[in-house]
Amino acid sequence: MSEITDCLLTAVPKVLDFPAEIATPPDLVSWTLNTFRASFIEADMQQMESAPGDQELKISFFDQKDPGDFERFRKAIESAQPVHGSLALIDLCSGAGMVRDDADWVWEIHESHFANGLSKRHPMGSYLRATLWLSCGDHLYEAHCDPFDGFLVHMQGRKRVRVWPVPKKYSRKVIFNHDDFKGRMATDPIDFELQPGQVLYIPSGAMHEVVAHGEEPAVSVSFHMGSPFPMPTLCAQLNRMLKGGEVTLPPYMQSINKFKMYFFEPSHFVGKPNGSNDEMPDELGKALMGVLQSKQVDQNTMRKLLSLWWRTAISRALYQGPYPERASI
Repeated sequence: MSEITDCLLTAVPKVLDFPAEIATPPDLVSWTLNTFRASFIEADMQQMESAPGDQELKISFFDQKDPGDFERFRKAIESAQPVHGSLALIDLCSGAGMVRDDADWVWEIHESHFANGLSKRHPMGSYLRATLWLSCGDHLYEAHCDPFDGFLVHMQGRKRVRVWPVPKKYSRKVIFNHDDFKGRMATDPIDFELQPGQVLYIPSGAMHEVVAHGEEPAVSVSFHMGSPFPMPTLCAQLNRMLKGGEVTLPPYMQSINKFKMYFFEPSHFVGKPNGSNDEMPDELGKALMGVLQSKQVDQNTMRKLLSLWWRTAISRALYQGPYPERASI
């Protein structure tokens, strides 16, 4: 297959072949259930059900503090009820973080097919999360979007993934958030009927829903990766660089809710015209200058400050993750 990370930072969903040289556990369902059992308190496990007299299906969650609920989940999988479970196997930011025990083959996929391309396409640092998924019984994972490019590696069972390509008005935005689900579903959706051995690429910001078909449990691993830079983190880093004065955001940009928070993607601008390692690319600089605010810092100083931030980010990988927990430089 072609280099899988060629898809990164592109806008078209597509299916690729699974790398044949990767050996998965021989009994995927048993391995997945054992992995969930070992980390039950950290997993997300849910089921679809309807109340008496109510035809609309609703989501309820298994109690992760009750060991008996794991057995209920396991029996639901074995009897093909509409249930779903997910568990993070890898969680890394700029190379530091967590790799769960007994997930060597998932780490091998990362090392063989993602690591080099990810570092090339996101030179300022990036986030990577690999998640194990187990579903069956026509469980529907409702429409949502992610701030990262995603690769769904499908290994067992059947899944239908419906993807709404990102409308042009969103793909052209330099500073963005993901709160407008309805607007992001304005395009005609594409249905992908995934078979074992296929990988589905889902671009950042593309709405998608997932259904596990049939009685056989569906097992997949998703890899989400990228460097969406939170605007609150940028402000905190700029303020650490300043010697007096404060840079802030307009009130509508100050939320830290993951769907309402505003980001920009610096990797879209690395190596683009009118930019270099010394100067922030014009398109990104103009967009940031248009929203960053300060009573003490004039426009000329702000421009120089952004160039200093750009030079530092290029050389020191300032990316610290998608959510603003800290902002040291």
